Amino acid sequence: MLIPVRQAVERADSVGGRLVDLTSREPRGRDQVCPWDLVVTIGQEPEDRAAAAWIIADEIMQARTDLDTVGYALWRDAALAGRKLTDVDREHVLSHAAPVFEANDPTGVTGYIGEWLWYLSTRDLAPEPGRSVEILDPPSSTVTDSGPDGLIIHRVEGSALGFVFRLWEMKKFTGTAAKPSDTIRGAWQQLNANGARYLGQVSWGGKFLAPDTRVFVSSLVRQWVTAEESGSGGVSLALNVEDTPETAFDRSHKHFTTHTHVGALQGLVVAVDDLENFAKDVREYVWSAL
Repeated sequence: MLIPVRQAVERADSVGGRLVDLTSREPRGRDQVCPWDLVVTIGQEPEDRAAAAWIIADEIMQARTDLDTVGYALWRDAALAGRKLTDVDREHVLSHAAPVFEANDPTGVTGYIGEWLWYLSTRDLAPEPGRSVEILDPPSSTVTDSGPDGLIIHRVEGSALGFVFRLWEMKKFTGTAAKPSDTIRGAWQQLNANGARYLGQVSWGGKFLAPDTRVFVSSLVRQWVTAEESGSGGVSLALNVEDTPETAFDRSHKHFTTHTHVGALQGLVVAVDDLENFAKDVREYVWSAL
């Protein structure tokens, strides 16, 4: 049974209110062409699991409502009060939540939550010396977007262009077929074949960018197709804890061949106890006001 929203919020707040406060991160494969990190999140304790699910639900609704602060407040206040929105208030909030959660599609929702696990695990990392995050957008507003799953741009002191970027492909593995390495291989092959097209689909027109940032992003596609060292690739895999591999990404360079410079490849595995049911918990918290 899902823990009530208020109890989940209290637990989330008590540990810091961020997903990274409920995770451990361990570097793996540092002697490989493609090093990777293992993020283990959300243990079996019901309150910790509920706190993590609420954090993601709340982050999703903040991102989906965006400038519509009235819509976000309607949703959050109702969720905290344990009541359902009605009439125009429900219609208002439903317009933001429905595109992902209304159909209650386990496959789509699990994949979408996998993207958010990557995003929140990346966004709240401690800053690295000499580099800062310039651009990192939350996952797209749909589960069927054919554009990039994730893109992060760092401002880097002393680099030739002043910035570097990494284009990420996200996948989920729920143990129903094949094995994690097959999913990882497919993700790299997809990025290898379609990376330039993904970058070409990114829209920057509505963003306020610093002049030097604007110059950099204007040439992302060109940097990719010419395999400049400023551009790199990454693959993130969300899976069940029980399916966590001991080794991974050791053959990634065989499948992602467009970029061969040092640091061109990066992997991430996010392990969650019972990923599909965790994704359902997130949906329930989003849907609790609807």
